[in-house]
Amino acid sequence: MSLHAIRLYLESNPDGEYTVTSPDVPGLVTEGQTPDGVHANVQEALDALVESWAELGRDLPPALRPVVADRPLTVEALVRA
Repeated sequence: MSLHAIRLYLESNPDGEYTVTSPDVPGLVTEGQTPDGVHANVQEALDALVESWAELGRDLPPALRPVVADRPLTVEALVRA
């Protein structure tokens, strides 16, 4: 398993659900009823996108390509303000 730093945008919908998109991963859109639920859904959506791109012979977006070993890693998380 590889770690990647991607930006995630969390929007709260009027119906109480959350929607997540990412400018770093085209096609990543998922929803959930809680921030924890959204976190799990993001991982599922990423797994499905990576699998689909592989089946179609498409390259991964730059944000999901292997990380250079000597580059420091950063970790970001969704937070509720």
